[in-house]
Amino acid sequence: MEENFKRFMVPATIFVLAFLSFLTIKPLLLPIVVGLCLAYVFNSFYKYLNTKLNSKYLSATIVVALTVLVFVVPLLFILPTLTKQIFDIYLSIKNFDMYNILKAVFPSILSSPQISTELIAASSTLKAAVSDAIVNTFKSTIMNVPSMLFGLLIFIFTYFFALIESDHFKSYFSVVFPFSREHEQKFFDKFEKVTNSVLFGHFIVGIIAGIISGVGYFLLGVPNALLLTFLTIFISVIPVVGPWLIWIPTDIFLFANGMKEPAIGLLIFGLFVINWIDTILRPFVVSSRAEMNSAIVLIGLIGGTIAFGAIGFILGPLILAYLILLVEIYKDKKEESIVFKKEVPIP
Repeated sequence: MEENFKRFMVPATIFVLAFLSFLTIKPLLLPIVVGLCLAYVFNSFYKYLNTKLNSKYLSATIVVALTVLVFVVPLLFILPTLTKQIFDIYLSIKNFDMYNILKAVFPSILSSPQISTELIAASSTLKAAVSDAIVNTFKSTIMNVPSMLFGLLIFIFTYFFALIESDHFKSYFSVVFPFSREHEQKFFDKFEKVTNSVLFGHFIVGIIAGIISGVGYFLLGVPNALLLTFLTIFISVIPVVGPWLIWIPTDIFLFANGMKEPAIGLLIFGLFVINWIDTILRPFVVSSRAEMNSAIVLIGLIGGTIAFGAIGFILGPLILAYLILLVEIYKDKKEESIVFKKEVPIP
């Protein structure tokens, strides 16, 4: 009885402490998870440097410094331009006359005074809601600058030590893994493929698709190209949705404002370049890695964002993927156990 109680208390204590630890780090979850993900993405580069320099601390410092230089420093330089373009978009939305555009396109439908009145009211409500959302987001971003800087420090700290301790993660996990060594190796193999599929096949490809779309915006002279590039990058990582959700409304806006040359150019670029980026890049980047079902990724993105906030955008798909992976490993173990019992009858 006492022995059974001790066996129960050990996992129960671990579970309680793990839950309390999660509550402790939850406010810092976004920079921690981003740091861990980048450590995974650039782990091969870190190991290559470490073989050349023979110093894990120096190698990790170089990798983190290069990442900050590539991603953070350019963001600081483009921040003033991005802020100006957000303000320009805000003014454009405030002055956008949806009613006259629809009246020119569908004159027969808007001939009714009642429909016209309802449409004007709906258009005003929509513009007010979008404008308020932009203003509130901008205000909250300005007010959260100190916490964002603190989050950047946590991100660098996590990123640095995740690179250094990357070789020990597998041994840590082996201690608590409940299955045999054979199933453990299967788990690690599938874990790597699933993680590669989610991070590379969806997020990295989405970022590349957004950047290529942004190059098109700049070359075609589309107004507020920098802001549109950031929005396209964000939307492109979402399965099913994709960059069309940005470039098509932008193209309609250009046509509606008489900017025919960039509008026609964007239409051609969107149909024959942007729309095919995902089709060409995703199989190339993912290559032989096991791809995640897009429906699972989409559910993970939505559910994770609702449950965890912004970090759920990354965490949600990974949680679902790892759950399915563990279920598959458990299923394989059960099937092997059944086959073994049939082949070796108990006397």
